[in-house]
This record gives sequence, structure tokens and C-alpha cells, in this order.
Amino acid sequence: MHENLFDLNHQFMHRNQMGSIRANCLVRQNGEHWAQVEYSFSRTAGKQSIGESVIVDLMRKRGAPKKDFSDHMRIRTDYPSQSLRVWVGRDIEETTDPVLEVWLCYTPLDAAQRTNRTFGYLSVKKPGIPGIIHAVWPFVVWFTENIFREDKDIVEHEQRAHDAQGTDWNNEIFPALRDLRGVLARCGKPME
Repeated sequence: MHENLFDLNHQFMHRNQMGSIRANCLVRQNGEHWAQVEYSFSRTAGKQSIGESVIVDLMRKRGAPKKDFSDHMRIRTDYPSQSLRVWVGRDIEETTDPVLEVWLCYTPLDAAQRTNRTFGYLSVKKPGIPGIIHAVWPFVVWFTENIFREDKDIVEHEQRAHDAQGTDWNNEIFPALRDLRGVLARCGKPME
């Protein structure tokens, strides 16, 4: 679950929801109990859904040329939880609130850790137009539920591949995921 969110290389799986997105890894950092990766991203093809438009486009500066957009995403694992933050149309600054923030925690439901319950919190910055967030909230919910459903399918396919092989044959080369795997190996505890 941690790897799925951390790796934006899987975004092609969400192309029906978001169009095609190109993510560029900007920086990665890690410590004993945490790992973080930051991406810039842009659409390369297709179009966004209404839900994504609500979350992202209502926060863009009106009249700003598309080439000036500097959308930015930070994904961080502070074991055992994860967070994702998105800023749009600006360079990242710690003093500016993100337009989207997600916090997640995965709790195993069985000793084999084959199933989990995901707990999460989604926060969307209110647009400047009074009341618009309430009118468009059903589209935000629809968009996020579709993304989470696709992520669930992705993780289940990966689990079936692991089961068929009897082990993890993935020779991970992406440095940010190698950092994350190190955190998970150091911090994860087998259930007894």
C-alpha cells in the first residue's frame, strides 16, 4: 500500500480519471522511520475529470498561462502513516497551504497481513467562491473514490503476481522506492 502511493510511475493506471500525467521526481529524502519524495507533474494527453478540475483548477490563478503552472506533489511515509500534499500553479513554499491533502494509515486485519483496513482523511482547500465547495463536493467524492478503487485493483493485481511467483521478483530500481522499502523493512513488525 505504501509503495502504491509513493510511486507516481503507476499513474497510467488512472488515465481514465486524469488523462495521461508525466511525473518528474524532484527530490527524495529519508531517515530511519520516514521517507519522502517530491514530484512535479503535468498532463501530457487526455482531459481531467470534473472532480480533479474542482480540486485543482479552481485554485489556479485566473488568467495564468498554462506554461506557468508548476504543480507539485509531496508524498511522505512517517511509518506507519502516509501523507500526500498537492500545490498547484506555484513553486512550493512551506507557508502556502496545499490545495489537497490526504492522510492514510493501513491496519492489517490478519496475521498474514494479506488484507488491511485503510483509514484516511481528505482535505480540499476551499475555493474563493462562497458555497461552491458544497455544490461540487459530490464530484470530488466521485473522483477520489474512483482513484482509490483503481488503487485497490492495482494492489490486488500486484499481490496475485507475488502469490503466483511465491516471492517478490521486483528488482526495484527507482531510488525513492528503494528508500521507502528500507523504511518498511526497518519499521515493519510481523504480526504474531
